[in-house]
Amino acid sequence: MAQEVPEEYFADLISNVSHANGVFRVEFAQQHVNNEVRPVVRMLLPANQLQSMVRSIAGAANEIREKVQSQIDARSGSSQQTQGTPNAMGTQAATAKPDPKASPAAKAKPAPKAKNTGKGKGKK
Repeated sequence: MAQEVPEEYFADLISNVSHANGVFRVEFAQQHVNNEVRPVVRMLLPANQLQSMVRSIAGAANEIREKVQSQIDARSGSSQQTQGTPNAMGTQAATAKPDPKASPAAKAKPAPKAKNTGKGKGKK
């Protein structure tokens, strides 16, 4: 029997977050030309699960970032004899490692600020 594949949506920002009756409504959107924001999908998340869901996403993102960084470090380590030559992107290879004392929030680019479109019902 074929396994069902969930629907996928591409969104590059969160356009609205609201809360009512123990449920968070998180609206994802896409940024189009002329800064036009188009809603893509709204997720309904139980309030008592939101914190663990956000932690899971952040943990997965950090794990992926660490794996990618270790791959970059391994490649730059094997090409140190050719240091100073451009990499595939045409830029100098970076050999500096991130500051382990810096918090993940300091390393990450801040997400666009969610704007309340006033379409959601309930408290924010």
